[in-house]
Amino acid sequence: MKIKLLTLLIAFGLIGYACSSSSSNDDDNNRDPLVGVWVSQGAGQVAPGLAFLSKTAKIDAVFNENNTYNVVSIDSSDVAVTFTGTWQAGEPNANGIRSITLQQSTPTQVVASGIFRIEGNNLEYEVIQSQPALDGVVPPTAAGGFGSTNIGGNPQG
Repeated sequence: MKIKLLTLLIAFGLIGYACSSSSSNDDDNNRDPLVGVWVSQGAGQVAPGLAFLSKTAKIDAVFNENNTYNVVSIDSSDVAVTFTGTWQAGEPNANGIRSITLQQSTPTQVVASGIFRIEGNNLEYEVIQSQPALDGVVPPTAAGGFGSTNIGGNPQG
């Protein structure tokens, strides 16, 4: 099982970085690198927008081989919100960036779209709500790269 760090954003298109340790076995070669347990906690690990706007202090995420996910976001007051749903990821482009679509089922039904890249034990992740559409918000694309989320005509890079 891999233990990694993740910044999962449903409402804000910001970038998160993380590191991890992982175990190695033959099954790991056949499964998507996103599958595993990811934890993001602390300054420099939780995306600045989430830390500032929603006071997010920690995110625990599990991406399963059956393409389901479970994310628990914990704020600075120790209040937890659990997000569940399914995920689909595209193939990597020349820069290793992959598209991702999250079909969230709880606590509300929304779709989030974005991008991610895993290099070694590091993850970069940028995703924002795409359905129902948010006025003036355009999700990032693999071609546009990280920081390509556009809000009100302004790239967030």
